[in-house]
Amino acid sequence: MVDAGKLDELFWWMLDGARPSADAREIVAGICDGLLEAGVPLERFALFIYTLHPNLQGRRFRWLKGEGVDQVDADLTAFDGAEYHDNPLPTVLKTGRMLRRRLGDPDCPDDFLILKQFREEGISDYVVQPLVFTTGETHLASWSTKAPGGFDDDMMAALERIRLPLARLTETYMLRLNAANLLSAYVGRDSGHRILSGRVRRGDIEEITACVVFADLVAFTSFSNSASAEEVLARLNLFYDCLVPPIVARGGEVLKFMGDGLLAIFPITGETDERTACQLALDALAEASGGEGQPVFSDKVPPFRAAVHVGPLQYGNIGASDRLDFTAIGPTVNLAARLLSTAVLMNGQTVVSEKVADLAGLAKDEGRHFELKGFAGTQVIVPVRDMAGFQGEADGAG
Repeated sequence: MVDAGKLDELFWWMLDGARPSADAREIVAGICDGLLEAGVPLERFALFIYTLHPNLQGRRFRWLKGEGVDQVDADLTAFDGAEYHDNPLPTVLKTGRMLRRRLGDPDCPDDFLILKQFREEGISDYVVQPLVFTTGETHLASWSTKAPGGFDDDMMAALERIRLPLARLTETYMLRLNAANLLSAYVGRDSGHRILSGRVRRGDIEEITACVVFADLVAFTSFSNSASAEEVLARLNLFYDCLVPPIVARGGEVLKFMGDGLLAIFPITGETDERTACQLALDALAEASGGEGQPVFSDKVPPFRAAVHVGPLQYGNIGASDRLDFTAIGPTVNLAARLLSTAVLMNGQTVVSEKVADLAGLAKDEGRHFELKGFAGTQVIVPVRDMAGFQGEADGAG
């Protein structure tokens, strides 16, 4: 028998936003535990959310009685195979109606692959509910029990009663998840976090110290003028696939893509000093280049050049009143950009400022003096001949 009082408590807790739980897994566990307390004999629950993400199709939360909640992200190929299409989920998405299979009933149709697994696990009743958002989008929740005879009428009514607050909770979570995913994809992980935390006003700028990296493709203009659009896009994407992952993996933040180039920073924090940040930047460039000196034309590593400098910069919002950019500005950024132009004069290789060379312990024998536009006097520019030598050094730095 369903305890109406306990079910009311669960309903109003969900309707009030499931406070103070902040983690989605805690909320899922709270809902399932609340139903158990109300007398609904749940064995398993799954929540399926279809997300906006450049590499992921969706996210699944699964609660198992006595085991808690796990979370799995599905990549873009997850819904292409027969295992997905021979499954109740696309059926419920298409029809928008609840699907139920009372597996303990000898007349229950055996029309989905997953039902065989559930029978072997002793599941007696399986229910998939559509969760309809205010936008009309449909997402999914499934409930299972091992109770003899499955869910009775009161239990089904309890599941139906919490379906609407579950849809609102899921929609709220999905909106924030999508915002975080898209901001991370388009402006960077740290910048996206700062924006979601309220750094949205023009002039919200803070001064930080960071190692700055500029990089771009070698001979890209001539290549793009003669290649097809598909070939140009393929080379750009290959370049970014080579360079971005090692930067992000070492705590770097890619702030901007500029045609065939990018701007990234490695912030100085309590755990990362200037020397470590410079080594992390050089290590990322070494990995991107294949760890074998400077990049060469190949199917795996497009030829690129890079420049590295370190120092204070301004980090935050600039732009028009209603069209902002979260980026880095200041003399340190300007000098790094000017350094990149000297790489062409030094055989198109990675170059660093004198300060970075000193911090990273680079020999300056081959360094050259350049006058850089906008900067007084001359600057010592040091080529990085052996990028492979930096692989792994930053792991023990600091």
